[in-house]
Amino acid sequence: MRLRFGILGPVQVWQGGEPVHLGAAKQRLLLTCLLLEPNRPVSIERLFAALWEDRPPKSALANVRSYVNLLRRRLDDHRLRARPPGYSLTVCDEELDVLEFRESLRQGREAMARSDHAEGLRHFSAALGLWRGGAAEDVPRTMGVAAQLDALEEQRFLAVEEAARARLALGRYAEVIGGLRETLALRPTRERLWGHLMVALYRTGDVAGALTVYGEAREALNLHLGIEPGPELTELHHLMLNRDPRLAGPAVGWRSRRTACPRPRRPSRR
Repeated sequence: MRLRFGILGPVQVWQGGEPVHLGAAKQRLLLTCLLLEPNRPVSIERLFAALWEDRPPKSALANVRSYVNLLRRRLDDHRLRARPPGYSLTVCDEELDVLEFRESLRQGREAMARSDHAEGLRHFSAALGLWRGGAAEDVPRTMGVAAQLDALEEQRFLAVEEAARARLALGRYAEVIGGLRETLALRPTRERLWGHLMVALYRTGDVAGALTVYGEAREALNLHLGIEPGPELTELHHLMLNRDPRLAGPAVGWRSRRTACPRPRRPSRR
């Protein structure tokens, strides 16, 4: 019977539509580590880092073998095998939500590259619809999995940005505003989303609202990262101040840098 694996939310496995009991947190964490590298061997050292970070007990190897055996009883036995230098979990593309998410994201980007915004939006919406919460939100974010889970979250918000860009290109300005505000409440350092919100408000006729959002973006970036808005967002602000005809649409004619890591503080020009 086919299995379905999910880590775009709480770690879950379904068999024939029914949830599979995965046991204690360390078993779910081991499964998460394997699902982040599907169909490839994950080293014992990597599993140690996921389960115990830099303090594995003397019984660590025996414990890993015990967790693997318990997972084998709950999954198809042939899927989880010892493969030097560790273990590998066999998963088909359509069985793992992460693989489906990445494929939908890829197809959406290809559609946008050929200016098929409706098709792009369809794929981005499908990608985002796979998320049920934070990536593997019910397991500890240990150093063995944290970087990959953070990368997954980054891909999620890139999909949000791309979906918003597709909606703006399709002229669906009003419908994007609420979702952008909700996302920015969670991720206030994403300049591209601030820009999309400014464009959406501007094109619905709320010029004052769009200019106010620039001030909110500037304040958020200064508060959280100690920086000023980048040149793309600043240029967009200037275009709006001047009622530049290039902002009439429908295409979104600006692109922002990604703001992912703090940069050196520059003096605020208040």
